[in-house]
Amino acid sequence: MIVTNYFVYIHASRTAGTFLNKLIIEHVPGAHMIQYHGHLSELPEEFSHLPVIGFVRNPWDWYVSMFFDYRRKRQYVYQILSAGGALGFEATVSRFLKLGDRSEESNRLLDQLIEAAPTTISARNPARRHLPGLRSEHFANYPQNLGYYSWLFNLMYETDGNHHIHIGRFEHLRREALRLFTITGVPMTDEISAYIKRAKALNFSPRPKNFIGGYPPELEQLVGAKDKLLIDRFGYKFSEAREYPKT
Repeated sequence: MIVTNYFVYIHASRTAGTFLNKLIIEHVPGAHMIQYHGHLSELPEEFSHLPVIGFVRNPWDWYVSMFFDYRRKRQYVYQILSAGGALGFEATVSRFLKLGDRSEESNRLLDQLIEAAPTTISARNPARRHLPGLRSEHFANYPQNLGYYSWLFNLMYETDGNHHIHIGRFEHLRREALRLFTITGVPMTDEISAYIKRAKALNFSPRPKNFIGGYPPELEQLVGAKDKLLIDRFGYKFSEAREYPKT
């Protein structure tokens, strides 16, 4: 979570956060990091008047990016749900999607996540790339029948405040970043324009080139069912998740 003179940026996992963090910290006036992967509910009251910006991603693509990136980083949620990396894409993503179904397996996995996650996140125990902004209490209150990405997205933007929230589409990252900066009143400097147009992708997932066939019909449909609210809200449709921007 970054606060600037013009907006608050919420950095949800696998939505070009590294690219955007660098852009905002280096070029937007007043920018400073409050908490890496911080949630809107944790925003200090003094900044509650600011509009909020963030990004959403096609859920089918998000799970592909998540799987290959979390596997590379040995991220603890991935490590638990993939049985220490022993499970492949289909089995691991199925576990992510079924985490709240109250089955014996999912209950066991949630218990492991509650045990592995930090109880607090602070300056001494910050969130990092391998340690996302999730605490044990988040897993203890995991909802039923909601896909992991939808749960994470909702958690990041959940608030009791009356915030004006503007969400951009990851699939049109550079154009959408410009749109969000414009509607929040950020002065369009040459440096910002140049970064948006020409900066290279950062922290992109090491998925195999032309990743095809990762989604058998059952898994495709499971994403559609578990992440339906997010899919319907933003009008997403299934794709094989291989032609999106690198990040």
